[in-house]
Order: sequence, then C-alpha cells, then structure tokens
Amino acid sequence: MVETLGWVIKGNRVMQTGISRRCFLKSTTAGAVTCGFWSTLLERLIAATPQPPLGPGSKVRIGKIYLGHERPGWPAARVDLAAVIQRYETDLAKLAPQLRDVEFVDAGRPADATQLAQARDKFRDVDGILVMHLTLGVGRQLESLMELGIPIVLFSLPYTGHEWHTIASWQRQGKLIEVYPTSRFEDVLIAIRPFRALRRLREARILHVNFGPADAAYCDAVRKKFGTEILNLGLPDLQRAYETADQSEAMADCRRWIREADRVVEPTQEEILKASRMFVAMRNLLAEHRAVLITMNCLGMGLMDRGMAYPCLGFVRLNNMGLGGVCEADLKSSLTHLIFSYLVGRPGFVTDPVIDLATSTIIHAHCVAATQMEGPDGPRARYILRSHLEDDRGASLQVRLPVGRKLTMARLIGTDIMLLATGDAVDSPLHEWGCRTKLTMKVQNIEKFLDNWSSGLHRVVFYGDHSRDVRRFCRFARIRVLEEGVDDLHQVEGLEWRPHVHA
Repeated sequence: MVETLGWVIKGNRVMQTGISRRCFLKSTTAGAVTCGFWSTLLERLIAATPQPPLGPGSKVRIGKIYLGHERPGWPAARVDLAAVIQRYETDLAKLAPQLRDVEFVDAGRPADATQLAQARDKFRDVDGILVMHLTLGVGRQLESLMELGIPIVLFSLPYTGHEWHTIASWQRQGKLIEVYPTSRFEDVLIAIRPFRALRRLREARILHVNFGPADAAYCDAVRKKFGTEILNLGLPDLQRAYETADQSEAMADCRRWIREADRVVEPTQEEILKASRMFVAMRNLLAEHRAVLITMNCLGMGLMDRGMAYPCLGFVRLNNMGLGGVCEADLKSSLTHLIFSYLVGRPGFVTDPVIDLATSTIIHAHCVAATQMEGPDGPRARYILRSHLEDDRGASLQVRLPVGRKLTMARLIGTDIMLLATGDAVDSPLHEWGCRTKLTMKVQNIEKFLDNWSSGLHRVVFYGDHSRDVRRFCRFARIRVLEEGVDDLHQVEGLEWRPHVHA
C-alpha cells in the first residue's frame, strides 16, 4: 500500500483520503473544461496555461450586406426594407454571445451600382460574405459580389426571393457561393461556420514530433492551401518539456483521472502520474509554439524506455478542451480533426477500423478517445484506466462512448480530397481484443466500403451528421468530397493505394 498526496493506492484499488479544493483546481484542465465554450481554440489554451504566452485569435471578418428592392413583386408588391433590416439587426444582436469572435464589415443595403461598388471595396479582405436575402431581383448584385472570388453565403428566410434556385447553377461554374434557406434566423450561426473554419485554419499551427521532419512537400502544400503551419519538433524537445513539467500540476491531473474513473485496471499510480506529466509537457509545448494541435510518433520513439510516458491521457485532455492530440504522427488525421473542430466544435476519434460484413458495421478502435466527444460543454463518458493495449504498458483509457447517435467518418487526403461517410453509433464494445476504446458504426453498403477502401487505415469519427457543413466548407476550400460506401473510388486520382498496412 502506498499513500501519496491524499491518495491511498492498494493494488488496483484507489481511495481518496483528502484533497484540498485549491490543489484540485490547480489541475489546469479542470478549470478549462468548466469555463464554458470559448469562442476560439487559442482562448482555451490560454485558460489552461498558468502564464499564457499567447493572445486570443483574431476576429473572423465577415462582410454583411442586405440585398433587396422596395418594389420587387415578390414577396410583395412593396416591401418596407428599412423595417425588415431593423428586425434582422435586432435578431442578430441577440446572437452576440455566439459571435464574440466575429467582426461584421457592414455594407448596409446598396441602392445603386455606385453603392454596390463601395461595398465590394469594403469586402476585399474579408473571410466571407454573408448576403441577407430580402426580395426577388438581386441576381445581378450577387454576380457582382461573386467576381471578388470570396466565399459567399446567401441567407434566405422563407418568402424572400427565388434566387436560391440559381445557386446550384453558379456552383457548377465553380463560383464560391452557397445558399442557406431556413425559417430559423439563428441558423445564421450555422451558415457562417465555414468562414470561421477557413480563418482559424489560416492561423493554426500543428506540432509534429518525430525523429525526423514531416514531408516538406506536404507541409508546403498544407501551408499554401490552408495557411496552416506544421512545425517539426524532435525527441529532445519533448524530453525537455517533460523534464520541466510542473510536478504538482501533473499530480493534480493524475488525481482527477483516478477520481473520475470507474476503476483502475493495469496502470500504477506512477504510470498515471507520468501520463499526466506528459499532458502538462504537451500543453506547454503548444503554448510555447502558439499551436493548437500536437501529433507524435508515440510508439516509435520509445517513450516508455526513455523514462517518459505515452501521450494517450494528455491527448484526451487536449481533445476534451477543443484543442488537438493525434496519435502516430498522423498529419492527415490531424488536419481532418482541426477542420471539424473549427467547423462544428467537436473532437475527432482517430481509429483503426474493423469491417464486419455480418452486421454491416465498421468497428472503430483506438487507445485514445475523448471522453467529451460532443464538445467541451458536452456530457462526459465513463471510462476505465487501462494500459496501452499493444504492449500492455503505460496508461490509456477504455471509454464507454455514447450510442444512439449519428456519426460522421472522414479523412482529408492530401489537400484536395475529403473522404466522407455517415452512419449510426450502435455499440461501444468492451471486448479485450483490439484497441482499448471501440465504437461500432452501422452503415449502408458495407461491401462498397470494403471494395473501395484506400488511403491508409485511419479514419476520424465525429459525433453528429456533419455532411452538410463539410460540403459547404469543402466547396469554399475547393476540396472534392468523395462519399465512401457510395462513390466508386478506384479511378479517382489523388487517392493512395499502397498495398501494405499503414496509418
């Protein structure tokens, strides 16, 4: 039996003998999770860092313009545009708490070509343009705005105009325009999601930790496409961060893992403490380099033999916060995780899928899964503290993930193709084989998944059906969406068909 800082460890049983509120709150993640939903990922990292070296992300700049005519014929012979615009502005003001990171560049309602030209000048450096549709007859104004080459969303409430039916034709011509027809004004928050994601990707940095640098051509392509920087760190950088990580913070984090677990099976308190120390080290590296996601060659660098720990628990903490921790130095999955995090505010579960033809399911398995897969403010799943499965060492989690939910599976290939599929979460098996956490996803056309599987093993799973958001984002980012289980992928250029097992 060992007693350490208020905890008694006896075999695999853990009993609390006393912990002060001050010590518990020093666990930086506990503070971050209870702070509510932050408007940017960087703000969450600030909240989790004792002496934050970063400032909040810049504002998402969105051009806002009202298009309509006073005598349009539809939706009425005469429309009081000033009254309608005032109502829209009032409704928009009510959404201010969810728009803290947005700066609207307001161009009002241009009444003639001169005012429209002035609006265009205002919009030249915005991240996207939100067109508030008021009446019929605004097609030529839309055409003029499309000439800027800036993503546009036409937000169209019922009984405004018929221009919605022209958008698919414009899209076929490669125009960066989407339409969001809805009767709920608050859906404007959904309509502008792609603008936020595009902006945040331009500001994002990913830490890649390995013996050697990531492929330079790939990193350059990502930077040119999205603006996202991939920074290469080596094992000595990780060792330095681990050795200088605050031990009291690590202990507070360790206590929390043990306190909130259903039970502890293999790992000792020392192994859990080392895993928590790795979390503090990774969090500090993110802050030091102003990054929002870290991925590393967790198995290949011999971390356990070097006196450190696997990053599994730390990755879970980061993912729960809305930041990112991704296994196996997998940059494709890292970019996928980031896109969805910025787009819909949910973390990804990077998995090794298993196909089961008998049940038309894909079983997703890995030793890292966030316990808050529905976002930083979402419910927490129950978990058991386990060892890492493949070598029975260190500490990881076996998470009982929620079922009865829609799921989205995705992976960005290169910078121009997004593999996408949807399904239903029907089980979270506790089978001892396979990685610790498993999630069973029921899909249609399971044979087609099997026949068309390409581009490595890993996929990233997100709670919710996000196919519409992803397609809007991908149109603006000029990414081709391929639906696994539906599309024939064998003749598609840009996919990877190497016949060996690789992430």
